Amino acid sequence: MSYSYNTDKAEVMVNPVAPPLDDDKPEKEYKPVHETHLGVNGDAGSGEVNPADEYIAIRKQLKFPVDKSPGVAMAFLLGFQQYLIMFGPTFAIPVILSPSLCIATNVEAKGQLLNTMFVMCGLATLLQIFFGTRLPIIQSGSYVFFAVAAGIMSKSPCQKEYFVQDENGNNVTQDWDPNWHKRMAELQGNLMAASVLQMILGGFGLVGFLLKIIGPITITVLISLIGLCLAGVAAGSASQNWGIALLMVALVTLFSEYLKNVPVPLPYVTYSRGSGAKFQVAWLKLFSTLSIILSLIIVWALCGILTATDTFAEGNPARVTDLKKRIDEASWFYFPYPGQFGTPIVTVGGFVGMVAGVIGGVIESIGDYYACAKLAGAPPPPKYVLNRGILLEGVGCFLTGLCGPGVGVTSYSENIGAIALTKVGSRTVILCSAILMLIIGLIGKVGIFFASMPEPIIGGMYLVMFGIIAAVGISNLQFVDLTSSRNVFIIGVSLYIGLVVPMWAEKVMADDELKGAIQTGNEEFDQLVAVILTSGMIIGAVIACFLDNTIPGTDKERGMESYKLATKACSDKALLEKIYYEPLMEKAAKRFPGLRRLPFVNGFKGFSM
Repeated sequence: MSYSYNTDKAEVMVNPVAPPLDDDKPEKEYKPVHETHLGVNGDAGSGEVNPADEYIAIRKQLKFPVDKSPGVAMAFLLGFQQYLIMFGPTFAIPVILSPSLCIATNVEAKGQLLNTMFVMCGLATLLQIFFGTRLPIIQSGSYVFFAVAAGIMSKSPCQKEYFVQDENGNNVTQDWDPNWHKRMAELQGNLMAASVLQMILGGFGLVGFLLKIIGPITITVLISLIGLCLAGVAAGSASQNWGIALLMVALVTLFSEYLKNVPVPLPYVTYSRGSGAKFQVAWLKLFSTLSIILSLIIVWALCGILTATDTFAEGNPARVTDLKKRIDEASWFYFPYPGQFGTPIVTVGGFVGMVAGVIGGVIESIGDYYACAKLAGAPPPPKYVLNRGILLEGVGCFLTGLCGPGVGVTSYSENIGAIALTKVGSRTVILCSAILMLIIGLIGKVGIFFASMPEPIIGGMYLVMFGIIAAVGISNLQFVDLTSSRNVFIIGVSLYIGLVVPMWAEKVMADDELKGAIQTGNEEFDQLVAVILTSGMIIGAVIACFLDNTIPGTDKERGMESYKLATKACSDKALLEKIYYEPLMEKAAKRFPGLRRLPFVNGFKGFSM
């Protein structure tokens, strides 16, 4: 899952305990699910609709619900729009990861990671559509893994200079690690090992147990600390040229907030045998959808102009240099393959860190499954769909680890918000979007082009992205009783400790004299300690989860009632089977009925959640 730049309700309601409400309602009418359908004391109101059957009314409002197709041409057009929505945050993933890999200035390496990221996202999305949840959900890189990656790499900090030999055998220096593949191999191996645990959670139906102990308080702390702990990364990039970075922030704010409801004319031609060609104009709200892309184009073009006029002197990080040369030298096609960065490496500390990232991704995705089902006109996903979705997401993470770029995949909430805005919930559209991800991801020059972006522009994007991530985490508190001193205590303590401990650990690890305070002499155990102490997300979430489950509190006080309502059984069995039954699996289950005892097979009703 990732996070939206548009703060419309439909786009930021990514909490794991309840889906967002219908986008047609005015913003002031939005309420938590338990307030909308239940009374103050949790008693059902007279004449209220079963929350599990709300999709019926929403389905009637959709142009194309989940099981309907708008046709090939329109599906690819709408799929391209979904691709543009996920493009900005996705392309930033390799860039954010590059400092941990010591390749912040290696454009070619970042281009390879970018191409690999899009190919893996496309492949993971196809797996979910055909064999997973079968909902219109795009899979993309999860920001949960960044803090984990930084912790794993903290054992060997980047150097200012690396000594290498040029083609003539002369000793020269460069500012990126020539052996960065070893760092990537460690991320890949640990991700692959942790993804096996995710497959076990889905394959054995253990997702329900996980959701019983992890509520909105824990999710608030976990997601918020992702954004807050990356503040140093944002500051480092933006401070290289604050003017350009803040201009980027200003434009994203202008397009996504002030101009989000301003329609833009888009002319097109339709043709029919009876009336022939007909010129028409569609008015679309493009500023919100393309806020990141438009901002990137404008600021990057401005940097190019200021570079050409020498307003930006040599050495200014905002200069656009050698862009044409880099693109010309790049190959047209880049094909990711297993082990392209070396043999994956597994370590104890890295595995534990990746497990925390995987569990965070699982909880995020569960919330997105319910949200997407409701907005796409589908019944709430039953148990076997949740299990199958997490199982296939684990497979996607394993493949991402096998090929790169070292971060796992999860569901993407921005695209779920687009369903509410466009009223198109067809999974055919997401299928076309996945095909576009694969095609564009294989074009090597595209990766090099975006990897050449000046660092201050990326820094401006970080300021927006990481702030939104932190705010999305906080938004989960709408389901929690904030008048409860119990909840305030848990949230405050876990958030603060999650911020303070990594700051202390990084300071200690950077000082040779103090480093011995957290070292035992056992390399594997020392790395495990380093990963935990430098990952605020892990520290804060563990503390929040422990306190939330041990300090007395009611389900309503903890915000757990919303989840219980969202998971009520659907009454339309025929439509549920039509949308969620996987054809090949159903054919096998009819031939071998015993397969239905498996938690991920169509019709499974075994474990209670």
